[in-house]
Amino acid sequence: MADNRNEHDPSFAAWNDLRDQLKRIGLTRPWPEALVLIGLFHLIACLICHFLYKYVTIEPYPYLLTWSTQLAANLWILRRLLGRGWVRSHPLVGLLARTWATFLIISFSATSYSEMSADQADAFNWFKPAWASLSCFAWAVTAWVIHPWFVMAAVWTWAMGWAMIYSIENAYLTYGVGWSVLLWAIAAILIRKRRLADRLD
Repeated sequence: MADNRNEHDPSFAAWNDLRDQLKRIGLTRPWPEALVLIGLFHLIACLICHFLYKYVTIEPYPYLLTWSTQLAANLWILRRLLGRGWVRSHPLVGLLARTWATFLIISFSATSYSEMSADQADAFNWFKPAWASLSCFAWAVTAWVIHPWFVMAAVWTWAMGWAMIYSIENAYLTYGVGWSVLLWAIAAILIRKRRLADRLD
């Protein structure tokens, strides 16, 4: 006999209500547009890093400048499209923002451990596939918070890590293309759902 206790659990109902509200925010606010632009800036940043690594230098400063510029651009996009205080627009938005901020902090930490010198950055490329593992974790958390389908994003970034290991010299390129395609796919799904919802209305 199925256990239906969750149906009568107030905390479970409240959690589902929060998730439904978050889904509505994703459809009614310009989140798809933000994801498209973030994916574009991410791809540009990774292409720059790929070019730097393959043809220019392994000194850390140009990479730090590139990633810092991308982060600033992403924050500008979110504030411009979603408005000031978008992090506080919903409790789960704040939770996810903190999750992904932690992802960025740990990613930067792993990178800085390796890039203490240019020689180490060239010899210890392990930190690049580590970005994929951290991405996989953050997407898994997102799946728990929003919807189990986001596990597919975790699987995608896990596979992306294997691709980076297989061709480590092209890790920046793989990371850029993989992440951007994922963000654009999510944006396309949201836009499609938005159009369907508009037709029903």
